[in-house]
Amino acid sequence: MFLTQGIYDIDELAHYNLHIHTCFSGCAKDEMTFENIVKTAENAGLETIALCDHIYRPDDLPDFIENCKMLRMKRDESDSRVKILIGGEFSCYGTDQYTLKGIELDTEYRLYAQNHFHVTGWQQGEEKTPEAYKELTKKMLHNLFKDRAADTVAHPLNGTYLRKMMGWDADVLGNCWRDDEIAEILKEGYESGCAWELNAAAFSSDPMLVKRIYNIGKELGVVFTLGTDAHRLESIDTKSFTDALKRILY
Repeated sequence: MFLTQGIYDIDELAHYNLHIHTCFSGCAKDEMTFENIVKTAENAGLETIALCDHIYRPDDLPDFIENCKMLRMKRDESDSRVKILIGGEFSCYGTDQYTLKGIELDTEYRLYAQNHFHVTGWQQGEEKTPEAYKELTKKMLHNLFKDRAADTVAHPLNGTYLRKMMGWDADVLGNCWRDDEIAEILKEGYESGCAWELNAAAFSSDPMLVKRIYNIGKELGVVFTLGTDAHRLESIDTKSFTDALKRILY
């Protein structure tokens, strides 16, 4: 876990943007080069950033590893005052399936997505109901935590990726989660050494879920990180999101 104790001051968390994609991720803009990202982070006054490109299946690892080597080389040559973590947005794509299961990989930050249901091959709910997807999410995270595989869960419990697939509102999945269920899964993650991401895209699509996760997690003392899920340079500066986030949480 990168942050070892709970920080609940959003302005303090905003010094760390731990979810930035480079142009290696096909969904990111060409402008997201290492040099441009670091310069933008410096101008934004960030202390630490994590470069977390998408990696879905073990078969995708060779290209990902080569890209990480290139990023580390550029970091070694850089004189930036920003601390740069070379990690990945890995995938928990089934009840006992995740990218690095049984694989040793030298990575500095393991951000795991469990809800990219739109990706080909991602396990789906037994039934096409929000309740079934909630139960699937519980099982996926349980096995991820059991193996202590993740540093942080990306955009947790969020149903945005089911919206186009099912024609649901983005908050339908979040509304399925009872407070006691949220508390149980947050605690399980924390006890495994895993943090929970306050994700800029997620809090705009389902603000009430993010508020519930934050308030319950704060009461439990869990660790949160802040990530803008940046796919373009203008999204790197966390300060462009903190006011909106504070309005939701406070």
